[in-house]
Amino acid sequence: MLRIPAVAVLAIALVGCSQTPPATRAKITQFKADPDFIPAGSSGKLCYGVENANKLDISPAVEKLLPASDRCLDITPTETTTYTLTAYGPDGAPDKKSLEVKVGPPQPRVSDLEARPISVKKGRPVKVCFKVANAKSVSAKPGKLDRRTNCLTDYPKKNTTYTIVAKGGENEEDRGTVTVSVLR
Repeated sequence: MLRIPAVAVLAIALVGCSQTPPATRAKITQFKADPDFIPAGSSGKLCYGVENANKLDISPAVEKLLPASDRCLDITPTETTTYTLTAYGPDGAPDKKSLEVKVGPPQPRVSDLEARPISVKKGRPVKVCFKVANAKSVSAKPGKLDRRTNCLTDYPKKNTTYTIVAKGGENEEDRGTVTVSVLR
């Protein structure tokens, strides 16, 4: 039987104890907003991913967070907001990342788009009326637009598609179309 001196056993034990433990620091691997510009009244997402985290906080609070490698939360900020994500690992040390989500004017909207009548004889009048909201400018074609009534008048000679475009303060747009059939 082989005997190992006590000094050798102690040396082996000390070498084994001097190894560093595996990494226990939390790491935020991703933190992003989609989109990072949200029109007022609209929603977006905050997405994050973490490693070695056992606790997460977000400020301002959105919902209870769970450690995950890839997760998204729904957000509907009412004003430009800076979100800060903090991840804590077993060692208690925090990893923090922040991002800003800008909130701008509401999206322009075209609604209640209607043509009267929807089929006409060649050259007879058609009236296309609509509603718009949150628009900086409105264009409509073909035909003659009356902005006081939000209606355009036209005398189509063939099947015609009418397009209404509402542009917002950041040049975002909404559009609507309606087609009128011309009878032969």
